[in-house]
Amino acid sequence: MSVPGDGYFPLDAGLNRAETSSASFRCSKRRQTDFFEVLYRFVPITEWLPAYSWRENTLKDVAGGVTLGCILVAQSLAHADLCHVSLISGPYGCILPPLLYSLFGTCIHSSIGTGGLISLLTGEQLARYGDLEERTHAGAIFTLLVGLVITLMGVFRLAFLVRFLSRPALSGFLAAVAILIMVSQFKPMLGLPKYDTGGILDIIVFHEGELEAGCSPATIILSLASVIFLTSARKLKEYHWLLTPLGDFKELALLGVAAPFACRYGEAWSIAVVGDVPSGLPALAWPLQSQSDFALAKEMLPGAVLVALVTFLSSFAGAKKFAMKAGYQIIATNELLALGAANLGGAICGAVPTQIGLSRMGIAYSAGIKSQLGANVYVAIVIAAVLQVFSAYLYFVPRCVLNAIILTGASHLLEFEHMVWLWSLRSTRTRQRTYLVDFSVWWVACLSTLYFGALAGIVGAIIVSLTLILYQVADPPITVLGWVEENGRWMPVKTNEHAKQRAGIMAFRLEGPLFYANIERLQEWLAEVEVKADCEGRPLKALILSAAAISLVDTTALEALRQTMEACSRRNVAFLVSNASGQPQRILQHVLSDMLPQDSLTSSWTTEECVKFLIREEGQREEAATMPDESKPPLCSPVLIAAPPPRRIASMPDFLSEDPPPHSPGDVHRRMRTSSDIADRYNSEGDMMKGVRPLRKSTVWASRPDLDESPLEKSDGRRNTVFF
Repeated sequence: MSVPGDGYFPLDAGLNRAETSSASFRCSKRRQTDFFEVLYRFVPITEWLPAYSWRENTLKDVAGGVTLGCILVAQSLAHADLCHVSLISGPYGCILPPLLYSLFGTCIHSSIGTGGLISLLTGEQLARYGDLEERTHAGAIFTLLVGLVITLMGVFRLAFLVRFLSRPALSGFLAAVAILIMVSQFKPMLGLPKYDTGGILDIIVFHEGELEAGCSPATIILSLASVIFLTSARKLKEYHWLLTPLGDFKELALLGVAAPFACRYGEAWSIAVVGDVPSGLPALAWPLQSQSDFALAKEMLPGAVLVALVTFLSSFAGAKKFAMKAGYQIIATNELLALGAANLGGAICGAVPTQIGLSRMGIAYSAGIKSQLGANVYVAIVIAAVLQVFSAYLYFVPRCVLNAIILTGASHLLEFEHMVWLWSLRSTRTRQRTYLVDFSVWWVACLSTLYFGALAGIVGAIIVSLTLILYQVADPPITVLGWVEENGRWMPVKTNEHAKQRAGIMAFRLEGPLFYANIERLQEWLAEVEVKADCEGRPLKALILSAAAISLVDTTALEALRQTMEACSRRNVAFLVSNASGQPQRILQHVLSDMLPQDSLTSSWTTEECVKFLIREEGQREEAATMPDESKPPLCSPVLIAAPPPRRIASMPDFLSEDPPPHSPGDVHRRMRTSSDIADRYNSEGDMMKGVRPLRKSTVWASRPDLDESPLEKSDGRRNTVFF
């Protein structure tokens, strides 16, 4: 016999050690898998870059990246001018931000850079500050705030906030912004000083000193020629394939022709040019350096929040559109983190806020770009090369040409088609009120933006959208239901002429969540319905609330619903809930189980099953009415007959907490709820309790009505359906 000692271990020790080693390996592998899942989720480039096909996709991505880079050089200069900052701040926002977006973004065709919409909003925020240098520094701080707000929205998963801006409000706002951008470029295209802040009246009206310099005929001619070329260059590639590059690189081609012209005749003909542009890559610096910078950031924070919301809303809408077209999905949280990182990187470079360019996304999709290498990485390389090598050639670029680029680019934001579509729906009979409200919202958002300006306009659009949401949830439609014998369903009475209501029973459906904002409206509607029925000589005996469209029930609604059911019980009116599911079913079952039939919520009765239950209870009441008083059983169901029968005990949860009033032997069974209560009463009242049957400890409604079929009932093999 072997004794365990040195150099010895039991036979199963090796197995235990092997199992321990295997378990440790599995645990380590699981942790490694979880790490890579988190890495792939928040840094998508770590997943798609190793699987990238360099041989098949490099050529298309490089060609598309060069195209977007050349376009973005001209656009970024124009957008920086719209922001009232140094023109170099525009290209600076197209180097580091695209690289950061490619790490976290999920949209293949997203082209990160400056945009006309965000530039106009930023320009309104920065126009009130001092000289150009101060505005440029304030622009970097503003970009930092925008990036921080978007990043926090991504960290806390607040992408749903942008859903509060309705589509008509956004469309009207974008149309007004496009008009403001286009109108603001008219004066500099005439050779007059630029004034592009405030509403359209402030932009159009000539201010003091603007007419003293006079218009420049050469600037007007060059501006008109630029607009004509930019609008017609899109169609050049339709005539011959050799003209395709001219149509794709129209902005760069225009700068290449206009710069030598201004170099030769600019000074003589009073054509304003860009001037000195710093060469090389931007210097990285944190924008917040002093106490005054923090005070400035605090002052600009409200505007930064609005710009952040608009940045994500416009960017995500465009990214989602092209992702659906190309057949892949994007993640809102990743897009928030990517846009936030891009703007934070732009702030360190001294750039203006950046977004996803909608027109550039169309170019990327048409060019066949297969990854974010082509949409962002190669674009950043092209712009960095231009600033490093060709920045000196940007000196003679005419400013009126940049204004023409902004004007033609803003035309893509016009969305009058949506307004026309809303107006075309006015003749639709169903839900005509909704179409008219949306049409009015479009005009309110558009006119408020035109009159008060872009920042005030987006605030107005958000207020209109929130007001519309509050109105819809506070006053939801309540649909009266009736039985349609042809298809065996309960349908809206208003839209179905074959829907019939049963006398004494009101079935209705609330179209929306049931919570504190609309429960009072439901109570008012029920009171109006009961009063109307009494005036017509057809008093209600039962109310059936269909919860098919109710997605949420809060505690305020629960408390009010209990009060309503108790009030109905005192008036001998039954109250049932049908078609409950999800959260409403669970919370009603948990809180109001003593007020409703036991199976009505656990098995989610349909409306016809509730009606069947009421018919069965009415039959029991009529049968009980013919019995002697001393042999009547205590019923705990609603009363559906005209004579005042016993009250429903299950609807009085606080009854035993109060001292009951004196009663007669004939109504003792109305007040007894539990066996202990009956025993106490028996000791004090003796033989008075001799005809009363004790109830169970917890009195509940009668069980599911699935017993005998009456002539009004028909079985389909699954559930019993009531036909009238």
